[in-house]
Amino acid sequence: MTSDFRSQIKPFPRVAHYATGWVEERTFDEIYADLTPNLNRLLRYYGNADIDIPDLAAHAFMRLWMDLSADTTLLAGVDRGGALKLLLNRTNPQIFRKVFRHEVYLDDLATRSGDPDEFVIDGFDHGHSNRHAAFAEAVDLRIDIERAIGETAEKYIDSLPHLAALYYITTEVGPDDAAAIAGKGGTKKCWWLTSVVKPLREELCEKLELFAPTKVTWQDRYRAGIEAPLLRLVDRYEADGNLRMVATLQSMAAYESCKTLMRRLDLPKSHVQYLRLVGHRELNKIYRCAA
Repeated sequence: MTSDFRSQIKPFPRVAHYATGWVEERTFDEIYADLTPNLNRLLRYYGNADIDIPDLAAHAFMRLWMDLSADTTLLAGVDRGGALKLLLNRTNPQIFRKVFRHEVYLDDLATRSGDPDEFVIDGFDHGHSNRHAAFAEAVDLRIDIERAIGETAEKYIDSLPHLAALYYITTEVGPDDAAAIAGKGGTKKCWWLTSVVKPLREELCEKLELFAPTKVTWQDRYRAGIEAPLLRLVDRYEADGNLRMVATLQSMAAYESCKTLMRRLDLPKSHVQYLRLVGHRELNKIYRCAA
């Protein structure tokens, strides 16, 4: 009984397989090879220009792949002819008609009435549609994201904390549940978020060439030579007679340490830290920077 049961166990396929109505399960590459010749013949039969057929086929197979990713049984109930109909419905040939192209042919230009201008030569017109370009860009981005996630999962295949971090970053699971999966619940969750999740998120951003914008501080603006806001703030505190804040702002502008300001004002550390906190808050406000 045990040997019979084990003989029926098959390893999980590394490449996705999809059920089809004309043969058994096929990979997407095999489906592509099965349907491409007949699809090209049908596109030519329906009067599409030969120059457009490769783009039409690529567009149709991209949309079919997206639909198969969402529903792996899409082709299970159709034969080869039915699959070709699904592809034809996804070609959108109107996108590739000449009026939407960026190029024009010289023979058409020679027979066109009127004098050609830069709009005719370049092929740009007010009716140009960018929907196909946006769709193709979205598909490329999805492929890049899936590839980056797959490569990261392979790299950390033996590390449960990293795999749980990848699950947390790429899904809507909450931090508590993801930390529990990683075995880092309770007091260990903070360590997991800072030591595993944060570096892994940065690694994924680097793979996808996504870089978070840096937050500009008042120090950045002051170092760039914008001194007037700080001087106005110093003048305001000086007019109010608050000499401690004047000394604090001047010390912060000179990049002095907290200990230096403590000695100058002869105040305890907690009091000086409070003055510096108020100074940072006021400077961020007057420089219009996020706190």
